[in-house]
Amino acid sequence: MNLNMEQPQPQAQKSTVNTPVENTLPPSIYHPRKSSDVSDALAASYTSAKTFYEQGEFQKALDLLESDVLPTTSSIQFNAYLLAAQTAAYLDNATDAMHYLEQADTLPAARHPDNQNTLKESKASLLEYFGNWSDAVRLRMDLTYNLPLNEGDENQAKLWTAIQNLSQNDLDELSQQNIPLLNGWLTISSILRDQSLSIEQQLTMFEKWQTANPNHPASLTPPQDFLIMSSVKEMAPQKIVLLLPMSGKLERASQAIVDGFFATYYSQKEARPTVSVVDIDAFPTVLDALNAANEKQPDVIIGPLQKNNVAQVSRQELPYPVIALNQLDINQHPKNLYHFSLSADDEIHEIITFAKKEGAKKAAILSIQDTWALKQSDEFRAAASKENVDIISNQSYANTPKGRQDAIQKLLLINESFARKRLIEQWTGTNVESIARSREDYDYVYHVGKLNDAKQIRPLLDFYFADKIPMLASSTLNDSAPEKSTKSEDIERILFTELPALTPKNVTLSSVLKNQNSNILRRLQALGADSYLLANKYPLFTLLPSTKISANTGIITIDENGIFHKRPEIMTYRKGNLVYANSQQFFEQKESIEK
Repeated sequence: MNLNMEQPQPQAQKSTVNTPVENTLPPSIYHPRKSSDVSDALAASYTSAKTFYEQGEFQKALDLLESDVLPTTSSIQFNAYLLAAQTAAYLDNATDAMHYLEQADTLPAARHPDNQNTLKESKASLLEYFGNWSDAVRLRMDLTYNLPLNEGDENQAKLWTAIQNLSQNDLDELSQQNIPLLNGWLTISSILRDQSLSIEQQLTMFEKWQTANPNHPASLTPPQDFLIMSSVKEMAPQKIVLLLPMSGKLERASQAIVDGFFATYYSQKEARPTVSVVDIDAFPTVLDALNAANEKQPDVIIGPLQKNNVAQVSRQELPYPVIALNQLDINQHPKNLYHFSLSADDEIHEIITFAKKEGAKKAAILSIQDTWALKQSDEFRAAASKENVDIISNQSYANTPKGRQDAIQKLLLINESFARKRLIEQWTGTNVESIARSREDYDYVYHVGKLNDAKQIRPLLDFYFADKIPMLASSTLNDSAPEKSTKSEDIERILFTELPALTPKNVTLSSVLKNQNSNILRRLQALGADSYLLANKYPLFTLLPSTKISANTGIITIDENGIFHKRPEIMTYRKGNLVYANSQQFFEQKESIEK
């Protein structure tokens, strides 16, 4: 298929989080076949449940289905289970949602080929909702083989979206399965992930792949990413200005960003834009520095870095696009201003999502008392509130042996257990032999601290019989490699977010000297590397807001406020080494609802 075609209309970015979207459910749920075995009362209850669902009254919908519809064998029971599954998903209960689908699959109606496809489509939608992208890809591939020819376009679009959401580790694992049709999809995704290629080179590689694979679905109907890219390939920047504090207290951080930027810059083998560096510290104000940058008539400006400077820039009329390397608490998205940063918000969202895949929705927070840690603790609590995660306990502690022990005892209610023991001894006048047991009403502990802090906490949790409770954290935990003297068991069962640039398989920044004692600088190098990537590809995000790019900081997306978000990897330590984490290895399986 020739890519030199009329530019398609950009699509608005959609979100299904906590919002009922009718087309996420099979049409049969809304228009089930009428049958003589469906009483007026049963049909009315089902219709009422659908109405509650559409109005966002998910608990009412589920209660009505449970009490009036699901227990009764009928021709609408299959569809009722599918509706219950989607409703449970919007209540953030992955375990129950999948259980409803399992129940639907046991019904005689599920044996019909059409209903099997409907069931798979429902399950794929739930997997996507909860971020299980690898499983969603497998299921979408299965549907590719089984859907009628006239029903495959929507599934193909969703398959591509799921593939673009795969981490590089997920993509590598799927590639090893060597499924020809799937490998074609993974190959063209890899073309977009290759940061050494310009847009024009990526299009050329895709066209060569099309020629070699003329009958592949992606060749016959290319993903929109390639169609949009064909319209912007001539928009690659000719001039870029880096607007950074290069001589003040942030000189080291800025230099790391510059190093990462030029690592990606020089990896491109064809004509590259000219780059100028404007040192903010050399000007009286950031606005003077901005004027100096504007005088160079750049295609895009990268920076500033400090939040107060970003705030001042955000109040100006910007003649040229600016990708600020920080973001504000409130972003109005003025014309030509974008934000790309190492904000902890994205990492917190991803760690919560990771836990919720296994039904983990009750958390405790344990934080050291440094200002940055208390701020991140507040950010986690705010995110948990938005994402229906219950905070059972919230403790900060003095980083001393007694401070840590006291905090753990309060967190696990061990102190209450001791108090009860003392009270019984007072009542009975005898010594009581007992072992203090920890509370069991939360799924994980979110820890805010560095690795040396965490390795003091994990043994204490184990000591108080909370050894099956995982610790979760952001990348701030992984501040440096574990010391040789660190015991492996003291840092295992700790899961944390990390940028792909710091994972074992990443080689993009291999040309940049790595400071073994500072993972923070490595992350800033990744930020710089991806800022060059975005300088080239931000027009793609404006034309196709659903664009996803796999890069050094994670899978990058954009929101309606012009903020570039990143989805990091989830890592853990095993025998002292950094490895990819699997949610099923760390969270105990939750009991499904009883029928």
